[in-house]
Amino acid sequence: METIHTRIVSLRKDAGLSQQQLADDLNLSRRAISLWETGRRAPDLQSALLLADYFHTMLDYLVKGEHS
Repeated sequence: METIHTRIVSLRKDAGLSQQQLADDLNLSRRAISLWETGRRAPDLQSALLLADYFHTMLDYLVKGEHS
């Protein structure tokens, strides 16, 4: 089942980015990206909005996997 965690990984890899590159682009720590991708933590709303904007996707897709 696809989750926010797996969607973050997919979006990052599809963009050809490492965790460090994504972290640098978003002014976040690589550890934050790693925790999100492993499912140990979920991004807060502000970070989820930042990710959706960065990957040019809807927040609904990122959070729920729905295209609106």
